[in-house]
Amino acid sequence: MAHCKPILTYSGDVRLFKSLEPHIESALPSDTAEWKRSYGRPVKNVRVEATFQPFDASALERYRDGAWSIVQHPVLHMYVTECNDVEAYRASVKEEIDQWLKTLNNYNVTDWMILLVETLDIKKSKNILPRTTVLDKIRLDFASKNGDRCLSVLNPTKFEMKATESFRCLLQRIRHLMLTGYNKNIVKYEELIRSNRENRIQENWNFVDYFLLQEELAFVLEMLGQYSEALVQYDELDALFSQFILNSVYGEKQKWLQIFDQPLYAFHGISLNPIKMEETRKKIITQSVNLLEFRSYLFERQCLLLDANGKPWEIAERLLPFLFSTLREIEALKLETPEGALACWEFVCALEVLNLCDKVQESKDIHKCSQYSAPIWNLAKDKLYSLGKHCGLLPGFHPTSEQLHAVVHLSAGMGDSIPESSGAQLDVEPKDKKAHSPARKPKKSATDSLKEALGSNQAFTKLYLELSELAISTYKHVSRLRSARLVGLDLGNFYISLNEPQKAVVFFTDLLRELKTENWHHLASQTLLELASCYRKMDDCVSYTKTCSAIACSLDLEMMVRTFYFDEFAKSLKTLKELRNVDIDALNVMTTLEDHFKILDISIQQTSIIQDDAVLVTLKIESNFPREIFCQQVLLSFEMSPKQPADGPTASSATSLMEPSALLPISIHLDYKQDRTLSCASVACDNKAKQPVRRTSSTRRKISPTQRSDFTNCVSSEKILLQPGLNVIELHSKAKRVGSWSFNQLAVQLDNVEFLSESLPQGLPSFEIITKASSAVLNFMNLVAGVEQPVKLIVSGGSFRFPKDANIVLKCSKNLKMRIASLDGGVAKAPFERELVVNLQNFESFEERTINLEALCDLPGRREEKPIEQKVTLQVPWSRNEIQIPLHFLPAMIASCRLHSSGARKFLQVILKGVSDHKLILKDASMSCAAEGVTIIDINPKSQNEITMSKTVSISYLYEIQVEALKAESELPVIHVDYRMKFADASLPEDIRYYIPYSVTFDVMDYTTLFTICAKIEPSELCRVNSVCHLNLRISKVHANPFSDLMYEVLADQNMWVVVGRTAGVISMEDVDSHSITLDVLPLTAGFLPLPNIRLSKYISANKSSKTDAHPRLQPFPPGQIYNSTKSMQIHVLASSNVEA
Repeated sequence: MAHCKPILTYSGDVRLFKSLEPHIESALPSDTAEWKRSYGRPVKNVRVEATFQPFDASALERYRDGAWSIVQHPVLHMYVTECNDVEAYRASVKEEIDQWLKTLNNYNVTDWMILLVETLDIKKSKNILPRTTVLDKIRLDFASKNGDRCLSVLNPTKFEMKATESFRCLLQRIRHLMLTGYNKNIVKYEELIRSNRENRIQENWNFVDYFLLQEELAFVLEMLGQYSEALVQYDELDALFSQFILNSVYGEKQKWLQIFDQPLYAFHGISLNPIKMEETRKKIITQSVNLLEFRSYLFERQCLLLDANGKPWEIAERLLPFLFSTLREIEALKLETPEGALACWEFVCALEVLNLCDKVQESKDIHKCSQYSAPIWNLAKDKLYSLGKHCGLLPGFHPTSEQLHAVVHLSAGMGDSIPESSGAQLDVEPKDKKAHSPARKPKKSATDSLKEALGSNQAFTKLYLELSELAISTYKHVSRLRSARLVGLDLGNFYISLNEPQKAVVFFTDLLRELKTENWHHLASQTLLELASCYRKMDDCVSYTKTCSAIACSLDLEMMVRTFYFDEFAKSLKTLKELRNVDIDALNVMTTLEDHFKILDISIQQTSIIQDDAVLVTLKIESNFPREIFCQQVLLSFEMSPKQPADGPTASSATSLMEPSALLPISIHLDYKQDRTLSCASVACDNKAKQPVRRTSSTRRKISPTQRSDFTNCVSSEKILLQPGLNVIELHSKAKRVGSWSFNQLAVQLDNVEFLSESLPQGLPSFEIITKASSAVLNFMNLVAGVEQPVKLIVSGGSFRFPKDANIVLKCSKNLKMRIASLDGGVAKAPFERELVVNLQNFESFEERTINLEALCDLPGRREEKPIEQKVTLQVPWSRNEIQIPLHFLPAMIASCRLHSSGARKFLQVILKGVSDHKLILKDASMSCAAEGVTIIDINPKSQNEITMSKTVSISYLYEIQVEALKAESELPVIHVDYRMKFADASLPEDIRYYIPYSVTFDVMDYTTLFTICAKIEPSELCRVNSVCHLNLRISKVHANPFSDLMYEVLADQNMWVVVGRTAGVISMEDVDSHSITLDVLPLTAGFLPLPNIRLSKYISANKSSKTDAHPRLQPFPPGQIYNSTKSMQIHVLASSNVEA
């Protein structure tokens, strides 16, 4: 019934339709059609199939009466004719069609179609086409408003090539009319279902009849490929049936529930075999089905639809709720059930669903199926164990005669499985699924597997172990480690009953790891007892010793048990000593320290420790042993702290999450309204880097450390007696390596057993082993060349150990000398030296000593304030490398020289300027020249031989230079003159004052006067303000020179003079010795006014042949070549006569 096809009837030319039927039936499902549904339901593209039956009016009686089946009701009625002659149509065919349509109208059937099959006569193809065809007549007579229900098509059996297009149109029209008919039938059938459901409170209402009625709607939706909507129908029936059972418990029981009030002697599990489901549906129709069979059938139909819809994982998801709800319904109805029957039924159902999930091939579907199938494997394992216990099949037991009879009754109640060869495969399975290998044996059905397991102890054990392993592996695959460990506990106990403790240990160890990770201390203690029993049976002395010590320190057990295992631990230690030469594992047994001790605090006296000093650490540890123990050694290792970037993540292990102090930084946030009332309160985690993650097998807690850290660097204490409870231990060591260190691992050695810590408490202080470097520096202020300067040599010893005769050698650069300053300030001082040795006698480590020195830098003759660079090189005893210290000296004074003219005489002015704050005393100043024909005359007063100079005072010396007339400037273009003097520091007393010679060389150039300028105002006696006066200029040549073209410029102060006319001009001195120029000037103010300044320059005319000298240019004369005789002259200007009046 579930795999039936829509029914179409045919009338008219039966022989003709039989020839068309195979073509239509095979081509109809080859393409999809658009199904537009009513009530705004979504449009779907569906494929339709069809089965054809002759028209039978008696089948429509139930449809007219309202008691009809939507599955057996035809969805479309077709009339087929091959009449191509209008006269023949009028004679017989018209009357037949009219009678056929009247019959359909009598039964309120509107889904019909008239098909005209045309056969072309090629011989008469040249005849004129008739004006009216038979199709037009049919549409005019019967389908004036439904023209789409009349269609003509070429006979595909005779004109296969030409009839392709018309046959395709026929198929599309049939699909459309079928879906239109189904749309009407489904709406009408839903109203029938709704009215039937509303009558459920009536006494004669029967749920089984209603179930069969709504199930037919699910069949139709399944035929159309709407598996989700078909599943909704079964879900509604499931929920309605459960509600009836629940109401029967608290209210009046419906009469139809008596159908299910029968003992459950038949408890067949679910089976997706179509033959088995069809047999169960027949029982439902005859109302001879029990509750388990009805429930199994309902779930089987849901499984088929889910599998067809591509959701096999949802089958596994629905199984457990289905099993539990069915068991509750059996309890509610108080049905008689043989012992073990429900366990058999649950096992078969679980295994059948698991076999279905095993056929899944898509990786994403496999993961989803595994997520829901893991508890199903566990359920199957538990039910099998309960059946084994009921039938006496557990290890160590043999079934009795009563238990054998129980096995027989259970096997009979489960029934026989139907082999797959006798039943058709599921039509809803995809056709592209890959078949298993032919060499692979077909999988046994769930019923056969259970019967085989109940047949013998060996088969039961084999199946139980297989199910347990599958449950564990599936739980691990979906990262449900807790459930996997609990299944492992059952499997470990089963191996214990099989007397295979070596296999049970693996599962007990995994469970213990999980319980310790989640702090289930009491359960962990019980698991330790199981492990101890296993190790005792295995004669594993090393593991038994570890387990006994852990049990002795378990605070969740009674003291008597702990004391007993402490004695066992002591005995095992003695046994380990005897096994040292036999078993290499007994040489050094390592176990977890956290199971036996609790580290309360680790403190260090000094966080900064000097190398070779003692490292002192105080350890507070709590012993969980019930009695005192004698430890050979307690060691605390420390390692060099790695340098981490400031923004890098901090390293953390998985075990740090177990610490009580590893709390997330939670902060409170309070939001207020505008009226300052509280609006919302929340908490937030400010640490965005550390998000909680699901724990997997890679992050689980280790029972024992995998490796012992490096204890090369450690603090330790030996021969310690640890009492139960708090113990304070002093650990010590010598600081050897320099660096920053952090504590890493704690170890407690007890004979051959070493307790190693997995982690240390957070927030432990780190410490640093330092070595203070030695240093030597020169300390000084602003240094001045030419004057004794104080310098301090500061030596810091650090951690270096100095020899008794240690010294430091100071090597000075050129023109720099140093000496050790006198402590008593006496007259006798050591001389300055370029290489100075400073003794460091009895210099201790970490001592700092200051040695006062004096430095003297030679003062060179300089004309600028540029610092003098010097350097001092130190040779120190703690390093092979020399230390270079740069020194910068400012000159104490600078010297400059100027050339002045007075007529034909020449004078040299030497200007000395102080630069530093030091006062200097100058004396014995002199100037000399080694050139022949040059005479230097000192015109300074002899009474001022010693002069004091400071920073704010400049001192000048004046000398006249005379050059013989015969010595032309061409012979002596540059005259080198040497200026010498002596200076001393004025701050020194006269008795110890010493003078330092100072010399500088000046170069005198362009010292010959070439031209003289003479200016005069006329009239000079009556020069008044705002009156034009004459300025007479006279330029005279003194010595022959190549400069013939000159340019003069009158530079007058605009506040005193106004030059009328040109202020500049070019004159030629080529053929004349002098040249006169007259200018008009206007004084602007009264008084003694200086004459306007006259500037004379070389005029170089333009050179047209040269691109660079295309324009004339000026070149100034050096100061010594031009002499202005009236430069400093003033004239008395009278006030204007108007002002006087």
